Amino acid sequence: MSESEIRETLSKAAEAMELALSSSTGLGAMSKNLVTYWTLATHSLPYLGTFPLLSLSGKMGTGKSQTLRIIKTFSYKPQSLSLRNMTLPAIRDEFARCHEGTAIIEEADQAWKDNDSTFERLLSDRYQRDSARSALKEQGTDKVWKTSERTYFGASVLHRRIPFNDAALDGRTVFVRFRADHSRRYGEFVAADPGILEISKRLTDFTFRLPETEQPQNVAARVFCTYMPLLATANLCGDRGFGERILPLLVQETYELKEAQSSEPDGLVLRAIVESVFSEGRADFANIKFSSITDSVWKNHRFVLHPRQVGTIARELGFSTKTSHGVTVIVPTPAALLKACKECDYTDEAVEDLKAKLLNLP
Repeated sequence: MSESEIRETLSKAAEAMELALSSSTGLGAMSKNLVTYWTLATHSLPYLGTFPLLSLSGKMGTGKSQTLRIIKTFSYKPQSLSLRNMTLPAIRDEFARCHEGTAIIEEADQAWKDNDSTFERLLSDRYQRDSARSALKEQGTDKVWKTSERTYFGASVLHRRIPFNDAALDGRTVFVRFRADHSRRYGEFVAADPGILEISKRLTDFTFRLPETEQPQNVAARVFCTYMPLLATANLCGDRGFGERILPLLVQETYELKEAQSSEPDGLVLRAIVESVFSEGRADFANIKFSSITDSVWKNHRFVLHPRQVGTIARELGFSTKTSHGVTVIVPTPAALLKACKECDYTDEAVEDLKAKLLNLP
């Protein structure tokens, strides 16, 4: 298929999707764009190594199920599943059947008997082609047990009401939030409508390669990687203004990514060190016991760190450690603190005041 034919097919599909979403949901203009371009980008799955998740969140009766029906009609090789009463091995097998396709997941807040977030790990692995693999022991017809590999890379759209437990999934997900609007009436989406049928048939087995897309300034590479398929697809659809309209969202997600990174173990240790140094309202660079750091991290973040891990992280951040009166301590200095804050991209009012004083800044 020529590039002009690809552009024509995508632009017609985008127009039909926008109309369906406007009729059957209360989504705003940007949210409709996100759903539309994510859905059409699934047709590039055979040529990609990663693909973001799409999370639809909001209260009941706000259009999430209608949106899932629309996505199923326009996406690449869709397959529906509900987590309700479905075991984790069954979910993995469904993902395998949907390899290089689009998984339409209802009731995705928590898988049945999934107390350790195994389902979220499956989603995280499915996001990336190289990690979307699992080895299984299966008994053959000769009654000999053999190891077989299942692959389950693909697109996943989820109907959720609560956030992910795994913060890493947030950076791999496009979020669309629904709001209730009781002032208008919504039409039921009809996939059998002649106009819709014509477009959906045209999209059957339709694939395309994404064009090169430039990373916007002030947008983190991780955020750009998540939204790149949408940006490239919008470009093919002829929507030249989408990049400008979405830029504030990408910048905001970059800030949120930095905040999430500060919740990694090294960021938690650094926060605890900063809290100890400025605990009296002024800088006090007295030695800090490892136990004080572990207590602070648990108290503020409910995250368990052992003293040995604290020492390793502190040294990696540039702080010295030593044994004092039989206790191992961190030896903070102004230079080490400022260097660690810069490395972790951590900002704090007290740290900025200290930096200004040390550098004689106005």
